[in-house]
Amino acid sequence: MATYIVSALHALQSPLGVVLDRIVGPGWTETPAKMLNHLIHNRHQFVLAGTELQVATRRHGADTWLLIIVDRDGREVAAESLPHWQLEQRKQPVPVARTWWQRLVGPDLA
Repeated sequence: MATYIVSALHALQSPLGVVLDRIVGPGWTETPAKMLNHLIHNRHQFVLAGTELQVATRRHGADTWLLIIVDRDGREVAAESLPHWQLEQRKQPVPVARTWWQRLVGPDLA
């Protein structure tokens, strides 16, 4: 089993709340789905940089698995409380400045 170091947990704001989007280490990036596949099949081990914590899985229901962070005693740690957790803000496009004439002709046009 190969061991990899996790340096960042990238999350995005969604209508359902904050969701994990990518897991990043030196020279690699995984989606949560791919990470689950690696962990469920015991192919790899992922430890958080600078800690004794690691990424693990927990069965939730009959067909669902969750990614969790555990300490060396197997206790779950909230990922959001770790310095590895990085909430990314989606960048909004910069609105184009409109002339007074464009505003007059089409006030609802973007």
